[in-house]
Amino acid sequence: MSATPAPPAVDFAAPADLLQAVLELSPVSVVLYKPVQAANGELVDFEFIYLNPAAQLLLQLPARPAGTTYRQHFPRSLENGGLAFHQAAFSTGQITHFEVVYHTGGYDRQCQVAAQRVGEELLVNFTATATDEARPAVEDALRLSQAREQQARLAAERERNLLQALLAQAPVAIGLFQGPDQIVAMANEQLCAMWGYPAEQMLQRPLLEAVPELRGQGFVELIADVARTGEPFVGDTVPAQLRRHGQLTTRFFNFVYQPLYDAAGNLLGVLDIATDVTAQVLDRERVQALNEELSATNEELHAANEELLQTNTELTEAERQLATERERLAQVFAKTPALIALLHGPQHIITYANPAFQQFFGGVPLLGRAFAAALPNAYDQGLGSLLHQVYTTGKTSVGSERPLLLSTEEGGERLAYLDFTYEAYGTTVPEGVFLFAFEVTERVLTRRQRVAYQQLRAVFEQAPVAISILQGPDYQIQVANPFIIDMWGRSAEDLLHKPFFEVLPELRQQGFEGLLAEVRRSGQPYVAQEVETRLWRFGQLETSYVNLSIYPLRNEQSEVAGLILVLTNVSAQLRARQREQEFNEELAVMNEELQSANEELGATNLQLTRTNVDLDNFIYTASHDLKAPITNIEGLLQALQSELPAGQTSEVAYILGLMQDSVDRFKRTIEHLTEVSKLQKEHGQGAASVRLAEVIQNVRLDLAPLIKETNAQLMIEVPAFITLTFSEKNLRSVVYNLLSNALKYRHPDRVPQVRLLSRTQGHHLVLEVQDNGLGLDLARDHELFTMFQRYHTHVEGSGIGLYMVKKIVENAGGRIEVESQLGRGSTFFVYFPR
Repeated sequence: MSATPAPPAVDFAAPADLLQAVLELSPVSVVLYKPVQAANGELVDFEFIYLNPAAQLLLQLPARPAGTTYRQHFPRSLENGGLAFHQAAFSTGQITHFEVVYHTGGYDRQCQVAAQRVGEELLVNFTATATDEARPAVEDALRLSQAREQQARLAAERERNLLQALLAQAPVAIGLFQGPDQIVAMANEQLCAMWGYPAEQMLQRPLLEAVPELRGQGFVELIADVARTGEPFVGDTVPAQLRRHGQLTTRFFNFVYQPLYDAAGNLLGVLDIATDVTAQVLDRERVQALNEELSATNEELHAANEELLQTNTELTEAERQLATERERLAQVFAKTPALIALLHGPQHIITYANPAFQQFFGGVPLLGRAFAAALPNAYDQGLGSLLHQVYTTGKTSVGSERPLLLSTEEGGERLAYLDFTYEAYGTTVPEGVFLFAFEVTERVLTRRQRVAYQQLRAVFEQAPVAISILQGPDYQIQVANPFIIDMWGRSAEDLLHKPFFEVLPELRQQGFEGLLAEVRRSGQPYVAQEVETRLWRFGQLETSYVNLSIYPLRNEQSEVAGLILVLTNVSAQLRARQREQEFNEELAVMNEELQSANEELGATNLQLTRTNVDLDNFIYTASHDLKAPITNIEGLLQALQSELPAGQTSEVAYILGLMQDSVDRFKRTIEHLTEVSKLQKEHGQGAASVRLAEVIQNVRLDLAPLIKETNAQLMIEVPAFITLTFSEKNLRSVVYNLLSNALKYRHPDRVPQVRLLSRTQGHHLVLEVQDNGLGLDLARDHELFTMFQRYHTHVEGSGIGLYMVKKIVENAGGRIEVESQLGRGSTFFVYFPR
């Protein structure tokens, strides 16, 4: 059982019926569960919510098996780890994989299972291969078309399903960029995972805003050239810097930028179809995307609206003549294909319903019954609220292509679409509602199929993977896109509408004949990685390695009518993996050497830590033990001065003064050593929330005499709400030392100007202290923060202030930096951790 991070969900703009068709046609079994918890909250089981047809066939369960749980259907799930796998997938929220043998349908089946939590439910898909002898052969014959006028729509539906299956199962990443800003109009799951961002952060945003790390890598320029010239661009093993787990990493891709046009030849955008060749296993499937309905669709909607307005005008005129022509209109209504009904009163009693209306709703009894009671399903789907609104307000309601789910006589359901008008009738106040509608299901489905077919056809032709469709027992090549034509080394004329092994005889002895026959017989897809193939190309037999997928192509009767081949040349990736394996072996040896070096460094760091502790103890002890002798020396000097006669020579007084100055400097040095020792001992003291502006204001008051003496101009740009989690005493020491230094080391030829400002940078709050003073020679920057080092000696100082500032900041996990120019001033940057 393995787990991978869940890729972000993709906002995939596809009609609901298309997504339902994907589930219906998918050869992969898909199951949706909801968790079952014990009274103490423990996750103990999962209840079936939905199974697609492939899962129903495999598990012998209906689409929505009420009350059936995973452990009931798989009683051995505790022993084989199946339940633990589902619990782990739900708890972690990651995509999790698992292999297990299930006994179902009378056979032992080896299952490849993948699961991911979706909200409060668990989505599972799996494929199973029977290990016993097996299933009966499917019928070969096709049913005759029922009506000549339906042939075009059925052919379009087959083509649409075919291209849908191809796009959904292709293991590539697909995106669409539109406009000069390259708006990300579509990005499938593989492309989102490839870029490392969730779909909601990318869709409908310019590419460089959605994926900023692509800036400067040349990709947006390539996309602009493709949009401008109309010429596709194919990239082979192109490096790209992408963000993964918070860091930029280099990955390599095979991709194509292809201009995408509508049926009128207008540019829809630039299609990006890419394969990550850094990883060794291609994505299992790619998700197809349908573009929004284009200008042709808008024109059809406009025409339909005009037609509906015309119809409404005719209905209005008909209602004016209703009083005198009711009987005649009733005869007309009985013959019209439109759905017509009269509803009376607030309960919407059905007083009239023409035959078309009754037939549309399955012939159930209608007359004399309330609409809600006679047609509860339609009422609950929004028709009831519309009727109530028209009746109470008297305002006409007009709808176009409104979906309505109906029950069929066979016990199933069908989705119909209506153009309708609800209009109130009555002399002064509404007495009822007149309902007039046309079923436009055929029009809606035909238009959607035509648009979907055009879009899917464009994607299929422009897909950067090799795809072909084989039909019949001799596997005639019906479709071959440019990539597979190039891979096979023949022309389209040599391949199309000819038997597969007639034009590619060298593949017959390489096992392909058995593979095709088995998929055709069993109806189960075949997927293999890095299959060795030998093809005649340019007069010689070439060896290459491909990822091979063979899928059954079914007709409306679920019979295998053909096969779909999807090939990806992975020869370069195979060679790259071999080189990578050699590199990993070398890297393992280097890691062992680095581990040995790290152990030596750890021992050295431990010894340095002990040495630092000894030094701190020495400084503290030395400063403490020297205080008493220096105090005695000072007392002796004072006693000597008092004992000397008043007429002593000036030379003796000068020497005594020098001795007193030396004693004073020695005492200050002892005090500084004591402060340094305290810094180390106070390193672990508790921090509190401190307002930086208040600390700066208190230091300003302390330095007020010096500020007044120097006529300094102080500019403080620190918001009052800025707070730090820091020792207030230490923060005051930092601000005091930096501000007092800026005033002490001022330039003699100009008024001191000191500016304090704060800003945030990453995980730090930065305090800047700028001055226009003497400046520093940064060629000696290694001495700047060293104890007892001074750059300017004309001003009294100890050379310990900046050392203490650096020590305080670094003990708190921060750092200090400086920028300076001699004669112009300095800027200190203090980085406090947030």
